[in-house]
Order: sequence, then C-alpha cells, then structure tokens
Amino acid sequence: MKQQPKQDLRYIKNENLIRETFRKMICEMDYSKISIKELTQRAQINRKTFYLHYSSLDHLLAILQLEIMEPTVQMISETKFPNDVEIIIQKSFEIMASLDWTDRKILATKGDFPEKKGPSDLILDQLFQKYDHLAQYGSFESSLILTYFSVCLGVIFRQWEANSQKTPMEEMVHLTTKLILHGLDGVGLTPEKKDLSH
Repeated sequence: MKQQPKQDLRYIKNENLIRETFRKMICEMDYSKISIKELTQRAQINRKTFYLHYSSLDHLLAILQLEIMEPTVQMISETKFPNDVEIIIQKSFEIMASLDWTDRKILATKGDFPEKKGPSDLILDQLFQKYDHLAQYGSFESSLILTYFSVCLGVIFRQWEANSQKTPMEEMVHLTTKLILHGLDGVGLTPEKKDLSH
C-alpha cells in the first residue's frame, strides 16, 4: 500500500481526527482504557489509517507529550544556568500556567516509553545535556543541583496552582527565585545561632 505524503490533505485531516479524538477520550477515561479500536470507531477511520500515522497509542501519547514540552525545551536551549535562573523560572511559570486541562492530563499520563521515561524525565535529560559542565562540580553534583532546581520549581508551581493562583505570578516568580537561590535565608528565615559557650 502506497503511503500518503504528509502534506496530503486527507492525511492531514486524518491526523487531526486522530489527535482530536484521542484528546476527547483521555478527558473521559483513563489512558489504560483507551483502545485503538474505539479510537478509530469514534474518529470514523479504519485501523490501517491509524497505523499510517502512529505505530501504537504509546507512540501517539509520546508525540503529543513532546509537542506540549517543546516550548520548555526551546526555553532551555535559549538560556544559561544559573545566570538566567529568574528568566527560566518566569518562563516555566508562564508555560505551565498556559497549559489547558487536557494538556496537563496528557503530560501526567504514563505510557510504555523506551527506557520508561516520561515527560519530566525528558525535561531533566534536556537540562543535563545543556548544563552538564557546571563549573567546579562533578557529574553527580551537577545532577543533584539540576534535580534540586527542577523539583523545587515544580513543587512550588503545583502549590501555587492548588492555592488557585491567588498570588500574582510576578510575586511568585520573585519568591521562587529567592527560595531556590538562597533557601530560607533568602526569605529572612535565618536560624538562630545556638550559644555553645556553656
């Protein structure tokens, strides 16, 4: 069977149908309950058409996750760590806040990926590739620093969301930058020194 060129209008229409149907289904049910059979029935295409576009549902999920993460990957490629840390935090907040509910569900979904890597692992890989020569640190220490940074940023953002984004984003970016760069001391919570003279 001759493969349709990717610029073919029917190919593009079917591609959009597959993605649109998948996005609707993942809002309605758990990823593990989605089948190619039901997806193709809903999209009113045959299974062969699906396989012209994707080798499996995991392949479709992975492609969608990579596309959703593209702005983050682009931002990492255009910044330097730690020099641009506030810009990285600002852009990360903007990107994460712009995602709709479906995009978030797609990113949170665990597929059967090569090496079992999900979106957060892939973002960390991008960070490690870009910043793997942090001056004066070995590879293990560099890995710890980047893990600390990305985990702190993710946890703070989720807390902000859980609080219905009541604090203005600019304030959150400023507070997050101070916390990540300077810890408790950066927000004026220096522990009292114990008197060791006794």
